[in-house]
Amino acid sequence: MPELDLPTISPDAKPEFKDASGCAKWLQTVPLINVGPAQGRLLDAIDELNVYKVAPAERLKILELLREPVAFVQKEQSKKFSSRPAPLAPPEREVLKNVHALWDAFSAGYQHCVQAIADRAGNLSVSLVGQRVLWCTGQKIVTCYQAYQDVSERDWKLLHGVYALVEERGQAKQEVPHPDHKGSETTCMETYAQVLLLNLANPGKLTPRQIELISLWLERWTKKVSIGRTAAEATEGAPPLVVDLAGSGGATHRPGEGDSVRVLDIVELRADLRKRAALLRKGETPGELGLGEDVTAALADSMLVLLYRRWCEDQQARAHPRHGASGTTKMAFGLPSIHYFVTGRAFAVRPGQRPMSTKEHMEIATLGRLATRHEGESGPSPDVSLETWQVRDESASGLRLERVDAQASARVVLNQLLGIQLADGKPFLLCTVKWVSVSTDFGLRIGVQILPGVPQGIGIKSAGANASGESFTQGFLLPAFVPLKAPETLVIPAGWFKPNREMEIADRPGRVRLVELIDRGADFERVSFGPG
Repeated sequence: MPELDLPTISPDAKPEFKDASGCAKWLQTVPLINVGPAQGRLLDAIDELNVYKVAPAERLKILELLREPVAFVQKEQSKKFSSRPAPLAPPEREVLKNVHALWDAFSAGYQHCVQAIADRAGNLSVSLVGQRVLWCTGQKIVTCYQAYQDVSERDWKLLHGVYALVEERGQAKQEVPHPDHKGSETTCMETYAQVLLLNLANPGKLTPRQIELISLWLERWTKKVSIGRTAAEATEGAPPLVVDLAGSGGATHRPGEGDSVRVLDIVELRADLRKRAALLRKGETPGELGLGEDVTAALADSMLVLLYRRWCEDQQARAHPRHGASGTTKMAFGLPSIHYFVTGRAFAVRPGQRPMSTKEHMEIATLGRLATRHEGESGPSPDVSLETWQVRDESASGLRLERVDAQASARVVLNQLLGIQLADGKPFLLCTVKWVSVSTDFGLRIGVQILPGVPQGIGIKSAGANASGESFTQGFLLPAFVPLKAPETLVIPAGWFKPNREMEIADRPGRVRLVELIDRGADFERVSFGPG
């Protein structure tokens, strides 16, 4: 039996409705088009219902009437924090808090029904009630991913505990009406597997669009997955994919032992991923392969490769193993700020630029910024500052960092360009954000990959008669890095790359011609170039 944390029934409860008929009439008074107020009314009504004594069968009828309105307002409200930089701003945090509160309250209603089944009170379907709790919990977990928020141990334990109960009753594969798609059916095993596989896809490295795509694909793909006590025959040496029903985390390729360990059989899914990838490369469209009419072939291919690696291969064998590290780093955010700290001076395209004084160097070392402007001299813009981050571990290609500056306020997105100083006196390097994780108290952790070479800050602009009036913009020149066979490259603002586009670099004679896009980030592009 799962550990349920149910609200206590109160004799003083006064719900908006006490039966399904009353609920249907009440819903007609809730204008869902006003999403925020509608969410508030639904939350208040469900909270009050959860502390009111209702016959289990009637409670289930009420919850099924509320399911579609709840799903609608939750989806609309989630748009207000999805795709936002991390950590969320205070207004966005409040929306996330309310979304989580409604999923928790709605789940608690179904958990009352789970408790009734355990108490043998009423004749309820354990497969239907169990699926709804798994679905509510899974939906809440998705909103965590949309905000790069950590999933709580409580949510994982509830998920595992309810699935264990359904499995114990022999109902894990029993079909029930789908909570989102009318006319379709699903099972507890499919719903549970969807949550596990989405988590294993490592959402901290995914954009909200990628998370949405994987969720849609898993609706169909988990019909090819089964969960049992024994492993299927090993394929290509990959360890089995296991989950511990007594644990507080998701599925993993690490071996597990004990009566609570279950194995996900993904042999059929593995073959399906390979088949789709092969057909995609032979010219079939993503739409023809059931991957979406609005999905590009390049995106579909990259996603299939990513999912195959994370679901079907051993992720413990890293190309660059991590090892523990300590110390702090300084971080700069935004191209203008990064350029300032790379060059040591304010951006101005003219010869004889004034170098920073000893006093200014000391101000940056102690305060992370310049404390004053000096009259008659070029100074930094007011937002030029540094943040202090703690190094948690490192590999040959990057670092895992945690922000420790209580006054820091910068927000990040995946694939954003950052400037990083690994130690006092060392030059600033360029790095990109590869994953993001936000703790339950909104502490920020990131993984960064350092771009090879010591950058040179430059001014860059389009060449040609039509661009004669344009101003130079901050950019960077990265030297060739022989150990990694990396060519000399330019780092330019996002959206600037066009094949064969000619550019001018300040204080450099002639023009250069952009050749190939090597990397595209959220706010930059890294390109190879040649003579104009």
